[in-house]
Amino acid sequence: MKKHVWFKKQTLVFISIIIVSCGQVKDETVLTIAISSDIRGFDPAMAVDIRTGGVISLVYDHLVRFGSGTELLSSIAKDWSISEDGRTYTFSMNPSARFHDETYILAQDVIFSIKRVLDPTNHSPQTWLFDKIVGAKEFMEGKTKEIKGLEARNDYTLRIEIIKPFAPFIQYLAMPSAAIVNSSKSDKIRNVPAGSGPWKLDYWEKDGELVFSRNDDYWGEPPIMSGLKIRILSETLTQSAEFEVGNLDIFNIPALELLQWTQKKEWRDNIFSIDELNIWYIAMNCSRKPFDDVRVRKAMNISLDREKILRLLLANTGIQASGPVPPLLLRNSPPNPYPYDPALAIELLKSAGHGNGFQTKLWAAGGSEIFHVLEAFQSYWGAIGIEVEIMRSDWNVFKTAVRAGRPDLYYLDWFADYPDGENFLFPLFHSSESMTKRNRYKNSEVDKLIETIQLLPIGNQRDSLIEKTNRVIFNEAPWVFLWHSQTNMVTQSTITGYVPKTIFNSERYTNIVRK
Repeated sequence: MKKHVWFKKQTLVFISIIIVSCGQVKDETVLTIAISSDIRGFDPAMAVDIRTGGVISLVYDHLVRFGSGTELLSSIAKDWSISEDGRTYTFSMNPSARFHDETYILAQDVIFSIKRVLDPTNHSPQTWLFDKIVGAKEFMEGKTKEIKGLEARNDYTLRIEIIKPFAPFIQYLAMPSAAIVNSSKSDKIRNVPAGSGPWKLDYWEKDGELVFSRNDDYWGEPPIMSGLKIRILSETLTQSAEFEVGNLDIFNIPALELLQWTQKKEWRDNIFSIDELNIWYIAMNCSRKPFDDVRVRKAMNISLDREKILRLLLANTGIQASGPVPPLLLRNSPPNPYPYDPALAIELLKSAGHGNGFQTKLWAAGGSEIFHVLEAFQSYWGAIGIEVEIMRSDWNVFKTAVRAGRPDLYYLDWFADYPDGENFLFPLFHSSESMTKRNRYKNSEVDKLIETIQLLPIGNQRDSLIEKTNRVIFNEAPWVFLWHSQTNMVTQSTITGYVPKTIFNSERYTNIVRK
């Protein structure tokens, strides 16, 4: 049985929402979109997935936020300064900003929100966002009740001190789990948002839909449309059909369907594309033969015709990867991708003592849509003597195996938590990190480069080191570097003002209008 959560306001508003949510009347001022599965709830401390994080940012605000691209903009913090040593952040907060219950947002509310994430009794998986703050460790260990590095100098001035310089810290404050929570409304936060965002939740039918109304008293610029409905539709075919009959206003086009949508005259002018901050890859277990030999790892890379796979199987919805860091996060152009050169791949295998090839297994999880791509990999590798068995499994089995370091090869992706090249280096390639340990890659030069990057301020020196580290990793080939994918959306012809966003939680649907 489906569970329902209702939020009563004035009677007329209450009745109108029932009518809209039941589908009896199509309200032209309500924007309707779809997601493939339900959110985890409205507690920012538990926002670990893209769907939940995106919805969190509709009903909450942050000190800072991302714009349409990777730029950082003011939000609750109207301005801020960073000390010369890069350790102390001072924020001047907007005195007109209010929560949905019309109480003002104060510096103490930000401190409360950060402490919620770090409080061990809340079991948040997002403590890494704030564990760099002075005193955070002692607070998490129960040694102190306050966090030394957090100070409300007055109601609208907040100081945050971190242990050592870390340039992306300011970006952490724009992430879903850094949302500012109303302390007086946090007791039912899983089901009832305690925020200040441009939308207010009216109705949540678990695994059914979420219905929001415009926050007319929003301290910033309120949405143009009066309502937002998010339907939970697990099947892409269902979403596609609902869009075509006009029941959805925006639809995320699967790569395999892009060509047919671009050929439809009524839709082709309403398709939007955006390069994602991600990387799709196949990790190789670098501690296990034969993948402990860089020649074998390079042979695995140059034996795939990525251009052809992207063109024929993925409708060119991606660009070939030249290392882990997406080009959008590099100051200069990345190195050239690995070329398709099966003859050289065979020579590399021979020089590594594998002239007769070898057998291995590739682990993967996901729906049937990815396996035609995996079978293409299998065919290319088979052509140079590498016999690959594809191990299909559900996500939980896959995750357990990968964490234990069992697979020789595994197919996975990484999406940016925040728009900085460091986010594609430290979590994935520093030897201290669990992600790196999964494929047993270890390089002391890479470790030192990443550690230096983390201490440097934003600027040319840091950018150059990110590019150098990307090149070193690319040449070491601990992964088969595949591509950075592109997302394509289509809107109804009646929709204007839609601009796709680079960062998932910066989309708030506030500037959209129905003609």
